[in-house]
Amino acid sequence: MISLGYLAYIRVSASIATDLPSIASLVGACVFPIGLIVILLAGGELVTGNMMAVSSAYFAKKIVFGDYIKNILTITFANLVGAIFVAYFFGHFVGLTHSGVFQEQVINIAHHKVEATFFQAFVSGIGCNWFVGLALWLCYGAKDSAGKIIGIWFPVMIFVAIGFQHSVANAFIIPAAIFEGGST
Repeated sequence: MISLGYLAYIRVSASIATDLPSIASLVGACVFPIGLIVILLAGGELVTGNMMAVSSAYFAKKIVFGDYIKNILTITFANLVGAIFVAYFFGHFVGLTHSGVFQEQVINIAHHKVEATFFQAFVSGIGCNWFVGLALWLCYGAKDSAGKIIGIWFPVMIFVAIGFQHSVANAFIIPAAIFEGGST
């Protein structure tokens, strides 16, 4: 679902003039949250969300450490497989990232992501996860679907507009650039 949100980001922002990068980022960031909204409202799991939610369960002594590790590894693997699936089948095979401004956008974003040093990416990932954790916390505290959607929407939109690194989103965008021949 995160990959589909990123695919929507690419599709709505790629054709915005290059001299308006902030507008393109904001427009893309407005649609990206659909991924986490669908995950949380449908009862799915995102590894970056589980880093907060399952850690909280562990610290509250509701689960043992082995359960925490098993969950994180299982969800990481499933999120990675899903991201690569979307990058190849919906992006490349269907052609949604295969031509013109869309292909250019995918490759430019991927290059920006891989240019970061390990420590820059790591700290940026922490910034991202502060917002993802906040989105989960607001969603879990909301009483109705509208409150959940709003609680998820704004924190996710902001981390995307800022440009923080997100491991699952990167697991989509970097393979998508590879499938388009723009990265190795």
